[in-house]
Amino acid sequence: MSVSSLLSELPRWVIVGGKGGVGKTTIAIALARAAAPTERVLLLSTDPARALGPALGEPVGPRPAPLKSIPGAFAQQLDAAVERDAFLATWRDTLVEVMDRGTYLDRDDITGFIDAVLPGTDEAMALLSLADLAASSEWQRVIIDTAPTGHTLRLLALPQTFRLVVDLLELMQDKHRFMVRALTHRYRADAVDAMLTELRRRVDALRALLTDPASTRLVLVTRAEPIVVAETERYIAALPSVGLAPGALVINALADDSDVAGDSNVAGDSANALASLASLLPGVPHVTVPRWPGSSHRVQRDETRSVEESIAIKPLTIVGGKGGVGKTTVACALAIQAASEAKPTLVVSTDPAPSIADALGIPVGDETVAVAPNLWARQADASKAFGEMQHAYRARVDAVFDRLIGGGLDAAHDRKILQDLLALTPPGIDELYALATIGEALAEGRFETVIIDPAPTGHLLRLLETPAIALDWSHRIMRLALKYKEVAQFTETMGDILKFAQRTKAVRDLLADQSRATVILVTLDEPLVRSETERLAAAVTDLGLNVSTVVWNRADMPLSATGSVPQVAAPEENPSPRGLPALKSWYGRWRA
Repeated sequence: MSVSSLLSELPRWVIVGGKGGVGKTTIAIALARAAAPTERVLLLSTDPARALGPALGEPVGPRPAPLKSIPGAFAQQLDAAVERDAFLATWRDTLVEVMDRGTYLDRDDITGFIDAVLPGTDEAMALLSLADLAASSEWQRVIIDTAPTGHTLRLLALPQTFRLVVDLLELMQDKHRFMVRALTHRYRADAVDAMLTELRRRVDALRALLTDPASTRLVLVTRAEPIVVAETERYIAALPSVGLAPGALVINALADDSDVAGDSNVAGDSANALASLASLLPGVPHVTVPRWPGSSHRVQRDETRSVEESIAIKPLTIVGGKGGVGKTTVACALAIQAASEAKPTLVVSTDPAPSIADALGIPVGDETVAVAPNLWARQADASKAFGEMQHAYRARVDAVFDRLIGGGLDAAHDRKILQDLLALTPPGIDELYALATIGEALAEGRFETVIIDPAPTGHLLRLLETPAIALDWSHRIMRLALKYKEVAQFTETMGDILKFAQRTKAVRDLLADQSRATVILVTLDEPLVRSETERLAAAVTDLGLNVSTVVWNRADMPLSATGSVPQVAAPEENPSPRGLPALKSWYGRWRA
C-alpha cells in the first residue's frame, strides 16, 4: 500500500506513535509530504525531545509556520512552557480568586502554590491547546509526531487528569456559592464560573476528538524485532484505556533477504517477529517500509583506555538517551558487569513503557527480584506507588473530619477539597517518588550500585528537573496544612508529604554529588541521534550532573561527539542480546 492510499483511509487527525527509535518522526514527515499537494497540512510534534526540526532540516517553533522542505505544509513543535504561560496570562488572577474562596490560604500563599503546581501541568495545558486546533477549520489534515510509548499513553490520558483538577476547582467555587446563597439567598455567576465552563469545554472537546474514530486514528510504527514487538503489543493493549482507535500498523526498516542471508538465527527471529506482527490489529492496513541503507560517520579510533577505565559506574548511575538507542539493554549489561565485581547491584526502570523484563528475558515487576548473585531488578510502577500515598492521605483526611463531625462540626466542602488536594500535583512527581524510594534503598546500604533505566531524552530531563519543583510543591502543601491547624489537628495527615519532601531533598543532593552520581549516555551513529545526544549532554551538564561516558551502540568503533567524555563502542547484534549470558557476552565485546 502506498502512503497516498494509506492517507485516503485515515481521518483528518493522525497520531503517529510507537516505541522510541522505530522511526515515528520519519513516518510522520512522509505522511505530511504525501498529503501536502492536495491538503492544508499541519505537522505537529508533542515529543519534548524536539526531533522534528532536525529531521526536517529546518527550525520548527511553538507556532505553525510554513515548511521550505514540504511546500504547502506547516510545522509546529508543541511547547508546553509556552502554552502554560498563555494559560496563566488569561486565567492566573481567576485561579487565585477561586483558591482564595476555597481554602484557608492567604493570597501570597495561593500565588506561590499556583506557581509551584503549574510548571508541572504544562503538558496538560499543551494538550488542551489541541482542542482549539480541532475547533479550527484552518487545517484539512493534522499529523502528530509523538514521544515514545509510555509517555504518549500518559499524555493521552491527561484530559482525565486535568478534569480532576477542574473538579477540585469546582469544589472550591461551590463552597463560595454555598456561602453566598446562605447570606443573600441568590447567586450570580462570575469570572470563576466562566473559567470553569471554558476549561470543561476544552477538556470535553479534546476527549471527544481523541475517542472519535471518524476524527482521529493512530498509526502505530514498529519494527520486526522481538523487543519492539513486545512493546508494540503492550501499546495496543493500552489503547482502550485512552479511547484511541488504531488506523494502521507500519512495519518500518524491514530487512530484505540479503540482509539476513547466512545467519539462520537472525532470519528466524525476523520471521517470528513478522509472524507476531501479522496477527496484530486485524482489520487495519499493515504497511511495510524497507530498511534505508543510510550512511555512517567515522573518526579516528582511540584505544588508549580499557572499557573498564572508560565506564565510570557510580552508586547512582543513570543510563540516558534517545528512544530506541538501546538504553535498557546497555543498562542491563552494565548491571551484570557491576554484579560480577561482587557489588550488590539493582537495575531499575522508571520508564512507564516497561522493557527491562524483555532485555533480561525474565519476568520483572514492581517488586525487587533476584536475578543472579549480587544482582536484582525492578520495574518501578511510579503511578501505583504515588497512588498509594494519595490513598493513604485521603484516608487520614477522612479520619480528621470524622472527629470533627463527632464534635458537632461537618465542614463538608473543606473535607472534599482537602481529600482531592493532591490532584493538584505536577506531572512527573510520581516518577520522582519512585526514584526517591530507590535512592533511599541506596542510602540504607541495601545496594552498592543502582543503575537507572529512565524514559527517553525529554522526559529524562523533566525527571532531573522535578526535584526542585517537587520540593516547592510539598512545602506549599504543608503550609496549607498549617492553615487548617486552626480547624483541626490536620498536620497529622502530612506525614507522607513530609517524608516525600525529605526523600526528594536526598535525591536532589545525591544527583548533585558527582562522586556518587553520574549519567552514561547511549547513542547511535545516525545524524538525528547524534544531534539529540549532543543536546542531551549539554542539558544534563547545565543541570549540574556529570556525563561520564558515551556508549555508541551498534558501532564497530567509538566515535567522538561530546568532547573529552570517554567513548565506548558496543557492537551491533541482531537481534538485540537478551538474557544474562547473551548480555554478558555482548559486554565482553565492547571497545574503548
